[in-house]
Amino acid sequence: MTFFTDVIQRGNFVVLDTETTGLHIAEICQIGIVGADGDVLMDTLVKPVDRIPPDATRIHGITNAQVADAPRYSDIHEQIHEILYGRDVIVYNAAYDRKMLHLSAQACGVPKTDWKVISHWHCAMEAFSEIYGERGGYGKGYRFQKLSTAARYYQVPQPVAHTALADCMTTLAVCKAMLARGD
Repeated sequence: MTFFTDVIQRGNFVVLDTETTGLHIAEICQIGIVGADGDVLMDTLVKPVDRIPPDATRIHGITNAQVADAPRYSDIHEQIHEILYGRDVIVYNAAYDRKMLHLSAQACGVPKTDWKVISHWHCAMEAFSEIYGERGGYGKGYRFQKLSTAARYYQVPQPVAHTALADCMTTLAVCKAMLARGD
């Protein structure tokens, strides 16, 4: 059993996902966090400092009108901190979501939190990509696979809506399927 599946088996983890205003220099516009049992610990839209560009809205469907009355990242930062503190955190593309937490804090003027110090981060995408086994170019490890690919691989139903909470639930189901199959 791998360290990743050991974390899942212990059952004391949370799954986090974000929707953002872009891919590189961006902010969170929605965040979801669920417990290992599927209990929803956080599910909220977030009003970014900068506007959500149309390209991002086409991906996740979140508009500037929808986030107009949502809390700012600075309003929910402490709650996120409390949920994640001392926990194993599983994310499908952990480095990206952690980066978005940092960029959202920076945009709001919130002091930087070293998320890797207060919690233990595990990347479900890296774990699945190794299981899937498609090699990257020039012998560079395994090619990252989308969450939808992992869901199909494990025959996990995917919701129609692309939301942070739906992606948390899909990631949770994929992780449980990894454990059940002994991957």
